[in-house]
Amino acid sequence: MKQRLQRVAAIVRVDFLVRFRRLSTVVVFLLLCAFAYVWIPAPSTGRTLIQINDHRAIYNSGAIGLGTASLGAFFVGLFGFYVISNAVRKDIVTRCGLVAASTPMRSGEYLLGKFLGNLSFLFTFLGGFMLSSMAMLLVRGEAPLEPFVFVRQYLLLTPAAIVFVSAVAVLFEAIPFLSGKLGDVVYFFFWVTCIGLAVGAQSSHPGIGWFRYFDFTGFGFMIDQLQHALHTDSVSIGASTFDPHKEPIVFPGLSLSHEWFWPRVVSTIAPVLLLPLATLCFHRFDPVRTKRVAERSQRNWIGRLQNLFRPLSRVVVGLLLRPGKGSLPSAMWNDAVLTIALYPLVLVLFAAITLGTFFAPLSRSLPIAFLGLALVLADVAARDQRADTVLLLRATRHLREDFLWWKLGSSVLLALALCSIPLVRSAVMGAWPFCALLIGIGFVAAIATSLGVMTGNAKAFIVIFLSFWYLVVNDAGTNRWFDFAGFYGKANVSTAALYATIGVGALLVAQMIYRGRMSRS
Repeated sequence: MKQRLQRVAAIVRVDFLVRFRRLSTVVVFLLLCAFAYVWIPAPSTGRTLIQINDHRAIYNSGAIGLGTASLGAFFVGLFGFYVISNAVRKDIVTRCGLVAASTPMRSGEYLLGKFLGNLSFLFTFLGGFMLSSMAMLLVRGEAPLEPFVFVRQYLLLTPAAIVFVSAVAVLFEAIPFLSGKLGDVVYFFFWVTCIGLAVGAQSSHPGIGWFRYFDFTGFGFMIDQLQHALHTDSVSIGASTFDPHKEPIVFPGLSLSHEWFWPRVVSTIAPVLLLPLATLCFHRFDPVRTKRVAERSQRNWIGRLQNLFRPLSRVVVGLLLRPGKGSLPSAMWNDAVLTIALYPLVLVLFAAITLGTFFAPLSRSLPIAFLGLALVLADVAARDQRADTVLLLRATRHLREDFLWWKLGSSVLLALALCSIPLVRSAVMGAWPFCALLIGIGFVAAIATSLGVMTGNAKAFIVIFLSFWYLVVNDAGTNRWFDFAGFYGKANVSTAALYATIGVGALLVAQMIYRGRMSRS
């Protein structure tokens, strides 16, 4: 028993040290802390963190603690998954997993270690964010710091989310067809659905007691406690307006009522039951099952679909691929064609976008088309690093210095091909719809390329774009600033200029980072 605990502890220690030695961890932490200042506006701006019947809540430990804890729970539940969901994959890439598999360590011990490593990272990360938020209260608060009240808000809202995300990340990595981009997309919609169900069940059907035991997000608990403590449904958390003529009120913070005690305990412990299921699905670094991580598994349904359309993709690639002339445009073209060869389902996506354009209005077909387009483009700039072919490409003429522009050109060509029919239809509607769609395509290609070059993986772009896409679709054209590709006909010149500027800025930053890496190599 002692040896098993030592093996588990060794895995946790290594995971913890590796993660906190990365520069990206520091960058993400600083960005989260900076976002807390945006999340909590100064009252002088006419907006406040918590608004109750048009009254603003005084910035004390209860209000700031609740606001930052809810932000932390959301960040952990959504973005935290993408930060920790490559723990097993890194062991495959570095071949450390093969060494671990040759030891007496059991699969359950290994996955338990990864789960505890995820927990330790997220708890430490969120703990640092809480301390940063306490420091912010000392600077911008309107009441003395009460550490116990502050900590209580975090303990009531975040542990269930941390345990849930840590367990689901291990489960998804253990299941082959959920360990890649499909799993990233599935988790995003799964988490959004969990939030929607928790909030909807508590707001519309507060009598459904059993659902409280599955409130992993903590938002259902927060809504219920706010309604009971404040005796109103008119509560807003986030940057919301208030009536400056009404007296501010003092919000003491959340507390745990007796009817919520066991639901919070169960929702925190229940996700651990996913670990035995993960153990049953775990490949234990069998090369036959992992395919040396760079190869796609052909035993799942996605691999079978890819193989089904591979004969067609060979024909298409044979028609499109031409011997290179050593020029950068030729390299862009061939890289775009290579995407079709690697992922034959791109042809299915093209057919789906085309049919959707003919049989549905652009306001319905384009959002779905861009969702598929984003999943295709996410991997274009990152796949060479994952396949360990970067050094080979750097030895090729044009590609070392112009790697970013090569990948951008490949992404743009691929996006234009997939959206060729929507572009034709928008051109028939007028010059401006065509331009707006063209700028939207360029924006997505630029962000996908920039994040792929900067991070070396597809996860960063997937989570950022999916979050943005979710806001755009739910806004449905109400705010013209969200209509980045003219889906709903609300975009104007200012909107297009904004997204063009963001895209160009992201490319310039990525190019500077890439140049810096080249100068050090």
